[in-house]
Amino acid sequence: MAESTLFDVASLTKVSATVLLVMKHTEQGRLDIDTPLGEILPSYYPPDKSALTVRQLLSHTAGLPAEVRLREQLAPEPLCPTSGDARDSIIKRLLASAPEYEPGTDVKYSDQGPILVGDLLEKLAGDSLDRLCEREIFSVFGLADTFFVHLDNPLPKARRPPESFAATEDCPWRDRVVVGQVHDENAYLLRGVAGHAGLFSTAADLSVLARMLLNPAAHGYLHPDTVRHFTKSQLDLPGARAVGWMKAVAGGPFGDCSSPTAFGHTGFTGTSIWIDPEKDLYVILLTNRIHPSRQNREFLQFRPHLHNIIVMALG
Repeated sequence: MAESTLFDVASLTKVSATVLLVMKHTEQGRLDIDTPLGEILPSYYPPDKSALTVRQLLSHTAGLPAEVRLREQLAPEPLCPTSGDARDSIIKRLLASAPEYEPGTDVKYSDQGPILVGDLLEKLAGDSLDRLCEREIFSVFGLADTFFVHLDNPLPKARRPPESFAATEDCPWRDRVVVGQVHDENAYLLRGVAGHAGLFSTAADLSVLARMLLNPAAHGYLHPDTVRHFTKSQLDLPGARAVGWMKAVAGGPFGDCSSPTAFGHTGFTGTSIWIDPEKDLYVILLTNRIHPSRQNREFLQFRPHLHNIIVMALG
C-alpha cells in the first residue's frame, strides 16, 4: 500500500463523476433535471420510466428496485459480439425492471437511477461516460490518477500494471481475485463504465474534488448556488437524500458531529467522502474492506467512529 495506490472507489463514482457532470450540465443549461426522461429522449424509455426525472433518479425517489442482481442471471463475460452490444443489452434489462413504489413517495437507494443517468449522459453527448468525464472533469482538474477502466477499450491513462491497484474481492462469480477491474458486478457487465460504479482514484485526486466542492467560489468550476442546490435534502422523509449526495442521518456512516449542510457518499468497497462546509472540513477514506471477502462487516462500525474522532480532534 502506498499513497499512489489506486482504489476502486465504487459508489463514489456516483458523486465524483456522474453527479458532477449533471451539476455542470445543469448549470450550463444543457440539462434540466426536472424534465421527464421521455421528453429528453423520445421513444427511448418504456412507459413506466418515461415520466421519471433525473432529480428522482439521483435522489433515489424514482420507485426503482433497490437491487437488480444480474450476476444471478448472466455470466461475467458478454455473449454479445461487441462491447456496445453488451452494454445496450444490460441497459435494456434494467429499463424492463418493474417499479416498486410510486415515484416521489419514498426514498429507497437504488443503483439503477445513476446507471440510467449515466446512460442518458452518454446518449446526449454521443460519447462514452469514461471519455466524457475525462474531458469535462478529470483533465480540467489535472487528475492523472482518476479514471474508469473500460474492459475492452480503456483510455491510455487507465492502462496500468496490476500492482498499481488495491485488490478487491476474491470473487466467486468471476472465480478470481479482482485487481484493476471494477468490483461491482453490474458495472462489470456494463464493461467497466457505468453511472454508479467503475471509477478508480487516489486520495490525492479525490482531495482536489473535495476542496472544489468545499469552496466552489474559489475554483470557478461550479457556482456555489449549484452546489447548495444539489447537496440539500430533497424530501421530508426519513433517510432523505440530496441530488446524488448522502446527508447525515442518525446512526449513519458519518458519525454524530456533522453540520446540516454536510454531504458526502460511501462506497461498497470501503470508501467514503464527506464534506462539511460549516466546519471547513472534508474527510476521504479509502480502505479495502471487501478483501478478500465482503462478509467482514466490522469496518461499517469503524467508519462513523473515525469521523467522530476527526471532528473532535479538530475541536
